[in-house]
Amino acid sequence: MRATVTAPRALKLVISLLGPVLLAVFPLLSLFAQNQTDLEVSVLWWPLLGCLVGAVVVQGVFLALTRDVAKSGVLASLVVFAFCYYGVLTDRGPGLFLALWLVLTVLVLAVVLRTRLNFWPVAIVIALGAAAMAVPQVVTLSVYHARNPAPTATDPRLWPTPLESPVVPAGTKLPDIYLIVPDDYARSDVLAQYFQYDNREFIHQLENRGFVISEQDRSPYSDSESNIASLVNMDYLDAFATVLGATSEDVRAVQRVIEDNRAARLLAPLGYDYVHLDTDEVTFSGGNPDISPFAPPDSFSSLWLQQTVLRTIGGPLGFDQEARDDRFRTAIRSEFSRLVSVPESGTPKFVVFHTLLPHDPYLYDSQGRPVTFPGRTEEDLASTVGRTYYLQQLEYVNRLLLDSVDRILERASTPPVILIQSDEGFQANSEPFGEAAMQDIRVKGLSAFYLPGHSGAGVPDPPNSVNDLRFVFNEYLGTDYPMLDTVSYPEGDYPYQFEPMKVR
Repeated sequence: MRATVTAPRALKLVISLLGPVLLAVFPLLSLFAQNQTDLEVSVLWWPLLGCLVGAVVVQGVFLALTRDVAKSGVLASLVVFAFCYYGVLTDRGPGLFLALWLVLTVLVLAVVLRTRLNFWPVAIVIALGAAAMAVPQVVTLSVYHARNPAPTATDPRLWPTPLESPVVPAGTKLPDIYLIVPDDYARSDVLAQYFQYDNREFIHQLENRGFVISEQDRSPYSDSESNIASLVNMDYLDAFATVLGATSEDVRAVQRVIEDNRAARLLAPLGYDYVHLDTDEVTFSGGNPDISPFAPPDSFSSLWLQQTVLRTIGGPLGFDQEARDDRFRTAIRSEFSRLVSVPESGTPKFVVFHTLLPHDPYLYDSQGRPVTFPGRTEEDLASTVGRTYYLQQLEYVNRLLLDSVDRILERASTPPVILIQSDEGFQANSEPFGEAAMQDIRVKGLSAFYLPGHSGAGVPDPPNSVNDLRFVFNEYLGTDYPMLDTVSYPEGDYPYQFEPMKVR
């Protein structure tokens, strides 16, 4: 008899839970489906669990208050909707709209609480409506990821040129290799021509420390991920179009071959430890394990919570502009500290460090003081004000880079190889300069080499970042890798649509 009594109640509880749970997960799944060509499924699990737990807890509270399964489901659905859909329906921050939103939510909750009607029809309608929204999203992302498994760095089809393993004499003292990648750091001639900015003082500071500057260096691509993937795998990405399809929009493979790259694999048999650091998530395929998933301004978790009512508040739990900027500054400080304090060990290290600076969002003035950039669009970034904020942040990055180099050299027992290689140049709307000029600017970034014991080695020739680590391996690890011809590709309609551009 007990089973026949409790089973219907358990079933009703499940049905009543479907409304708030599915309402909570729909914005999350929808956001993921819109970006599934860029995201690993692994970034979905923790937010999904948060939605589930949050909806269950809210309904549990209302069930304890009302002792009514259906009513508690309706009340929980109202709270979930008010919390999760504010940013879906509007981009407004604190103000009259938020006040009206909260007042209306409280009034509807009060009406439901005071009403003694049977809420089962309402609970069922909410559950069915939420299912109609959420289930297609689950199907969409499941089918996509089942049909599009991303290849890994070990897939030999990806790389046009084979690379033999380095062989060094026993007992050779191998240097640490630091690859420091500032994002969107324009080359000095670009800064002078298009920004009327003289960066010679920073270049002189690098040269005084023993760096050699590649004044004609350029990158093969116009986006960070492709350039860094090409850099650490020492090859162009031409074969990706063959493996994935020329019209594929799936860029997960590019991040995978950054995180697990050919350079690190070739160095491992020599005893190198691979240290991978990033102030953002650009070089990680499934989220940066060293920083909060809510710290990067465009991380999946951060974009998801910006859709909620949390977008209107600041502080540790908020996601307004100030809270997001503070969170990101914390991540930047943390990762720069990690860079200069990589533990010493008896084995050499290969350190890949990427920082989103001086790329937007613009968070710092030239002295490292917090700022908030007033613009939001690509047009704002390219404006006179946007370029001014960019230069201020670039000056602060100069300070960070010099300080990092000094501290790395100070701690090193064996002089390390240090490459400071921008992933690409400045990016913004092309209107101020013209489309052709902006394409040209995009592939011209900073390139500097600290090569202890090889001061006469010069720089890679042809000067393209795809050759940087080939050059280092040849100088220090006994390889004879050929330098690849230099070519640059502008961004096309698809990630793997490569049509060479003319670089001026």
